Amino acid sequence: MEICVFGASSKTIDENYLDAVEDMGEYLARKGNNLVFGAGITGSMGAAARGFKKGGGKIHGVVPSFFKEDGLSEYVNWKCDKITLTETMRERKAVMEDEADAFIITPGGIGTFEEFFEILTLKQLGRHKKPIAIYNINGYYDSLDKAIDNAIEEGFIRDACRCLYKLFNDVKKMADYIENDHMEGLTLHDFK
Repeated sequence: MEICVFGASSKTIDENYLDAVEDMGEYLARKGNNLVFGAGITGSMGAAARGFKKGGGKIHGVVPSFFKEDGLSEYVNWKCDKITLTETMRERKAVMEDEADAFIITPGGIGTFEEFFEILTLKQLGRHKKPIAIYNINGYYDSLDKAIDNAIEEGFIRDACRCLYKLFNDVKKMADYIENDHMEGLTLHDFK
């Protein structure tokens, strides 16, 4: 299975997050999975790549070509098993979305939030049925989950949309979910 991991590229993340993401990557790779990611060498992205490599998995980095030109090359893991260069950030996400069989959201910032909501929206609209797991390390995504609960309570999101993604603290349970999710038998009409 090709697993797309979204996460931070920041160099200032607490080591507890990085260690958890690296361990996650190693565990998933030992189960025969490979990584598709934004090719970052730092932060959660770098930790995921190190973990997948440590576990024997392949890593496919997808990065806009302007990273080479704009002095951002130091943030890119150029030693990926496969590198795909894109023209834009939008194209980068499209490649990762197409290549992935499942998505894991690790702690991150604005870019990670945007990636999560885009794949969540695409799933709600029936553009894919791929599992979306949020790795909720140290309760990082508790507030986001509460915000979605509030939107459901206020009628902005249908309750059925809860099955579009799941939060996990446990890597083994998360791996089981991404390998076996069938969206609880719901269809596009249940989400709109």
